[in-house]
Amino acid sequence: MGKALILILLLTGCASVQPVADPREVWCDHNSPRRDATPETPRAELDEINGHNFKGQLWCGWKA
Repeated sequence: MGKALILILLLTGCASVQPVADPREVWCDHNSPRRDATPETPRAELDEINGHNFKGQLWCGWKA
């Protein structure tokens, strides 16, 4: 019984996450353009950087 009571108390103490009105705004607030590519940067990482920057152009109005 004691373990069940502790479990119930732990579960009721969990905070619920509120939905975000505009997830894009949150993403834009926490990210900035990536300018860390070098001639030695592997192709896979360049694709990741380009994808990140493209999302920023679409969602946040970043300039190329």
